[in-house]
Amino acid sequence: MRSFILLLVLSALACPAFSQNAAFTASVDKNQLTTSDQLQVTFWLNGSSGGKNFRPPTFNDFLVLSGPNQSTSMQFINGSMSSSVSYGYVLQPRAEGKFTIGPATIEYDGKLLKSQPVAIQVSKGAARPNQGKQGNDAEVGKQIGDNLYLKVVIDKSKIYQGEQITVTYKIYTRVSVVNYQISKVPALTGFWSEDVEVPKQIQLTTETIAGKQYRVGILKKVALFPQRSGSLDLDPMEVECVVQVQSRKKTNDLFDQFFNDPFFGNVQNVNYKVHSDPVKINVLPLPSASVPASFHGAVGKYAMEVWLDKEKTSTNEPVTLKVKITGRGNIKLLEAPSLNVPPDIERYDPKVSDNISKGAEVLTGSRTFEYLLIPRHAGEQHIPPVEFSYFDLDKKSYSTLSGPAFTVNVAKGTQTVSSTVSGLGKEDVKMLGEDIRFIKSDQFTFRRKGTSFVSSPVFYVLALSPFFAFVGFVVLLRRREKALGDVAGLRNRKARKVAQRRLTEAKKFLDAQKKEEFYAETSRALFGYISDKLAIPPADLSLESIRRSLEGRGVKAELVERLARSLEQCEFARFAPSVGSIEMGGMYSETVDLISSMEDTIR
Repeated sequence: MRSFILLLVLSALACPAFSQNAAFTASVDKNQLTTSDQLQVTFWLNGSSGGKNFRPPTFNDFLVLSGPNQSTSMQFINGSMSSSVSYGYVLQPRAEGKFTIGPATIEYDGKLLKSQPVAIQVSKGAARPNQGKQGNDAEVGKQIGDNLYLKVVIDKSKIYQGEQITVTYKIYTRVSVVNYQISKVPALTGFWSEDVEVPKQIQLTTETIAGKQYRVGILKKVALFPQRSGSLDLDPMEVECVVQVQSRKKTNDLFDQFFNDPFFGNVQNVNYKVHSDPVKINVLPLPSASVPASFHGAVGKYAMEVWLDKEKTSTNEPVTLKVKITGRGNIKLLEAPSLNVPPDIERYDPKVSDNISKGAEVLTGSRTFEYLLIPRHAGEQHIPPVEFSYFDLDKKSYSTLSGPAFTVNVAKGTQTVSSTVSGLGKEDVKMLGEDIRFIKSDQFTFRRKGTSFVSSPVFYVLALSPFFAFVGFVVLLRRREKALGDVAGLRNRKARKVAQRRLTEAKKFLDAQKKEEFYAETSRALFGYISDKLAIPPADLSLESIRRSLEGRGVKAELVERLARSLEQCEFARFAPSVGSIEMGGMYSETVDLISSMEDTIR
């Protein structure tokens, strides 16, 4: 009873007084702490009614262990009602130094209220253990021990270059995990990666390991395609968990000993880091003998369809040839088959469209190449068969698929030829000398010398304008071709527009409270922007490569860390048990600000 009364007194002292005038303030339980301590931050709104659209600050320098924890209380004084709403967070500093918790905002009676910023001093604390213990508390390590760990499960460890391997990251627990966050995503160097769809909410199953029953959940599943042969490593994944353990104080007080009984749930939350073990993959090279000329690295099992939309056309009238490749494997890396056409047919680069299924363990789907062909001369035009080769994993040998040959009957189209003829009219006089002219016997008109339109400046301007227009058109056309040829430059210039389109879609998911879709689209916006802006191929895109590239361009370390944290938070939030709209709103604002800051820094 004594502890309960003390808790009520502390709660009353911590809660700001009610007032008729609205006030929005921030408070912390301490302003000075170490890196191993936890910080409690509370935002209070006091007024006659509650607010709406609460937005927390971006806790860039802290790890959010829990929150927002919302509570509401009301009080009647002299017939008037006043209310108090609080939003609480439990944070842990990421590093030592001086930090400022920025203002939070909330709407109250049509006005936007802001809390005051709070300064925090963080000093170096005791070093954190890697896994299994927090601080020097042996009791915590004893309770957790082998009851919580992370495991990597692969479907095969010996594969061919380009063959798919499915990697599943599972968490095994026999303790109560309050929250968790992926603190380190594997770099996957040497692999092309593609996420495999998993349920939005983690579904726990039961497995028995060494006689112990564990609750098991899938955090992440990835389809990997090795891009080189040899021994490749899967780097560990690290997850920071908030674990609930029994807290037992050693005291001679009988009252305290009674409430230390586990029956009364005397527990505490501790920060606990788990990581998976590294895994080696043995990648075999593809056979170097009997490699078909039409082989461009495709590995798996495929089928091909080739068709022409029409076999009769006229000159300068386009026809479309489509090649559809269907099967299992890395569909996104399939190159367009070589298409040889007669010189009288103009061929354009193919338009590519994908239809990929990510729900199963093995990626399947199709990629369609659409070629636009324009015959320039009449007659029969023969298109030879299209060939596509791949390494068949079932047969362990190369296979070649061939489409049919086509004959296009091209008729002569209608052509309009225009020509301009200019000459002298009857009233024009040919000069034979300065003093003698031909005598004209018919009627004639007098014209002042020098006013003839043929020799006027306007005539020459109009006569030369088509030539200059043609030259200008050629210059613009070459500039356009050069700009289109510079793929990296084009992606750099359009990086922000592409990211803004993805953020627009993310905002729709935010408004609809679709957590999984929101964080997936936000992650694609960030990764896609960095890939386009820094010209990093998606296969090589990782946190480490992003850090190196940004640091090489002179980007401030603070901005790099903000970007890394945002990417990690996006990955964690997709698998978090529950993420509120407040965190989603904060992530959206932070992503918009990040892209704007990167755009001002990277040119």
